Amino acid sequence: MTEASSPSDRRAQHVAAFGFTLQLVLCGGLVGLAYWSASDAIAAVARLMVVGLPIWAILFLVFKQMRRVATEALETAELRRAQEAAPGEGLFELDDEALLLEQNRLRWMVNWLLPSVTVAASVYLLAGHFLGWGWAFDSAFTKNGISRTEDPTLMMWFVVAAGFGSFLTARYAIALAKLPQWRVMRAGATSMAGNSIMCLGLAVALMAAGTIEWAEPLFAYLVRAILFVLGIEFAMNFILDLYRPRVPGEIPRPSFDSRLLGLITEPGGIAKSIADAVNYQFGFEVSTTWFYKLLQRWLLPIIAVAMVAILLLTSVVIVDADEQVVIERFGKRLQEKGEALEPGLCLKWPFPIDIVRRAPVRRVDELVIGEASAEDEHPDKAILWTEQHEYVPELMLLVASSKGRDIDAARGDAPGAGGGSEASPVSLLMVSVPIAYRIKDVHAYLYNYDEPVKLLEAVAYQHLSDFAASVEIHALMGPQRQAFNGELRQLIQRRLDELDVGIEIVFAGVRGAHPPAKDKVAEAFQSVIRAETAKGTMINAAQSEARRILIRSAGTETRAGALDEAIVERNVLRDDPQADPAALAAAEQAVEDLLMGNPERGIPSLSGEAAAVLADARAAASRSISNAMTKVRTFGTEVAAYEAAPDLFKRRKQLEVYENLGYVRRYLIAGDPKNVIVEYETRQEGALDKVLAEGLEKEKGK
Repeated sequence: MTEASSPSDRRAQHVAAFGFTLQLVLCGGLVGLAYWSASDAIAAVARLMVVGLPIWAILFLVFKQMRRVATEALETAELRRAQEAAPGEGLFELDDEALLLEQNRLRWMVNWLLPSVTVAASVYLLAGHFLGWGWAFDSAFTKNGISRTEDPTLMMWFVVAAGFGSFLTARYAIALAKLPQWRVMRAGATSMAGNSIMCLGLAVALMAAGTIEWAEPLFAYLVRAILFVLGIEFAMNFILDLYRPRVPGEIPRPSFDSRLLGLITEPGGIAKSIADAVNYQFGFEVSTTWFYKLLQRWLLPIIAVAMVAILLLTSVVIVDADEQVVIERFGKRLQEKGEALEPGLCLKWPFPIDIVRRAPVRRVDELVIGEASAEDEHPDKAILWTEQHEYVPELMLLVASSKGRDIDAARGDAPGAGGGSEASPVSLLMVSVPIAYRIKDVHAYLYNYDEPVKLLEAVAYQHLSDFAASVEIHALMGPQRQAFNGELRQLIQRRLDELDVGIEIVFAGVRGAHPPAKDKVAEAFQSVIRAETAKGTMINAAQSEARRILIRSAGTETRAGALDEAIVERNVLRDDPQADPAALAAAEQAVEDLLMGNPERGIPSLSGEAAAVLADARAAASRSISNAMTKVRTFGTEVAAYEAAPDLFKRRKQLEVYENLGYVRRYLIAGDPKNVIVEYETRQEGALDKVLAEGLEKEKGK
C-alpha cells in the first residue's frame, strides 16, 4: 500500500459499520413506511437504499482488512530489523510476498469481492426494473397505476428525519474520503448522499401531494428511472474497470462508486468544471472577474434567501372567488363548523405548520355516471344506437319490460312478485346520467369522507339501479323521463343528506338511453320499434276506416254508436221471451226514432248512407205498393169483363198473346186442327227467310 493508517486508527472501520447500521435502519424503516402507507414512491426510495447495504458492508470488510495489512506491515518491519541485528537466524525471506497473507487477502478482495458487489447491484437494479415493480411506465399516472399515501404530511416528517440522518453521515464520510488512505469511503458517501437527495425529493413530493395529485406518482416515476440509470452506470463501470491499468499496492476506485452521485457529493468539483467551461467559451478567465467571484461568494446566501422567501410565500393564502378555505394547524382545524375563509387574501403560518384545505363551494361541477375511455373523445361525433362506442360514459341497467307488466296484471300479481313459474322479462338499457352538484357544507365535504365525489357516484349508482327496475323501458326512454329525473334527484339528495356529505344536487337526469349495441341488440330493438310502429299505423288506419264507415252509415260517430246500442238492446229484448212488452216497445221506438228521426224528441233525421238506403227502400216500397194496387184494379176490371163475355175475353187474350210473339212465324189453320200435316224442308233457306231472320236479330238487339 502507498500509505496506510495506523493500526490504532479505527475511524474508517467504525464509520463503515455505522453507515451499514444506519443504512439498514433507514431501509427497514422506509420499507415499513411503504407497507403502512401503501405508497409506491416511498417503496421506490427504499429500493435505492437496498443498494447501499452491500456497499457499506464491503467497505467495512475492506477497512478492517486494511488495518490488518497495516499491522502485518509493522510486524514485518520489526522482524526485518531483528533479522538485520542477528544475521543468519531468520528461517524465511521476509521479502517473499507469499508470506504476506493479509496483503494477499486484501488483493483478493479488491480483485474479486468489489467487482462481485458491483455485478450484484447492477443485476438488482436492472432486473428489478423489469420484474420487481407493480406498475408500468405508461400506466404511472393512471387511476390504478401508482399507489398513493393517504396521509402524506405524516409520512413527510419520517422521510425528512431519514434524509437528515443520511445527510450528516454523508458529510462526515466525504470528509474522511478526502484522506488518501480512505478514498474508498467515497463510495459509501455517495450512496448515503443519494439517500439524502432522494429523501429530500420524496419530502417535497409528499408536501405537494395535498394540492397536486400527480406529485407523488411523478416522483416515483423519476426514482424508477434513476435506479435504472444507476444500474446501467454500474454495469458500464464494471466493464471499463476491466481495461483500466492497475497500480501495484493501490486500491482502485470501486466500480460501484457512482460517478453521477459523485457530482452531488463533490459540489466543488462541479463548480470548477463549470468555471473551466465558461473560461473556455469566452476565451479569458471569467472565473477571475469580480462579478463571478461576487456571485460565487454570495451564491449560497442568495439560495438561502430564496428558500426563505419561498417558505414565507406559503404564509399567504389567496382564496379564489368560487372557493372557501379551511386552515389546519398541526392537523387541527382553526375554523369551526359553519365557518370558513371567504374569497380574498389571508395570512397563516408557513408550511407545514399551517395547511390549507380548499373547496370550490360556488362552482357547479358535473359527474357523469358510467365508465368511458379517457383516450378517445369525440364530442362532435353523432352516435347511433347500433354503433358500439366506449368514449361516452354509460351505465347498463336492468329495466322492466311492458310485456312483463301486462303478464303480471293479467295474473293479478304485483310487478316483480314472481307469482308464476315464468320469470318476468326485463330489458338491458345503456343510460348516460349527468349529475350537476355543488358543495353546500365545506366542513362536511372536506372532513367527513376522504373522497366525497366517489361516495356521490356510489350513491347515484345504487339509486339509479334500484329506481330503473321500477319503471318501464319505453317510459324511461320517452314520456316519463322528466318525472324520472326529478324523482332520481330527490332520492340521491335524500341519501346524501343522511350521510352528511355536504353536497347539493343541482341536476340529475337521464341524458341518453338506448339498448346495448353489442351483439346486434340495438338492431333487434329497432326491429321491434318498427313492428310496433307498423302495428300502430294499422290500428290507426283501422280506426280511421271504422270512423269513416260509421260517419258514412249514420252521419256521425255518436249517432252510429247510439243506433248500435239501441239495436243491440232491442235484439236482446226480442230474444227474451219474458221481456216486458212496454220495454220492448220503447226499444223499438228508440230504434225507429234513431233511424227515421223524431222532431218531437229533438232527434234529427238520419244522414249518410243509411239515410240513402232508407230512402231507396221507401221508394221501392212505394213502387211495389203502387204496382200491386194497379194490378188489383186491373184484375177486378178483367174479372168483370170475363163475367160479361167469357168467349170474347178468351179470344182477346189469345190475340194479345199472338201479338206479343214478335217476329215468330205464325200459321193459320183452317178446318180441323187435328188433321194438319207438317212438312220439314232441309234445303238451304231462301233469300226471303234470310232477310226475315236478320230483321228478327236486329229487332232483338234493339
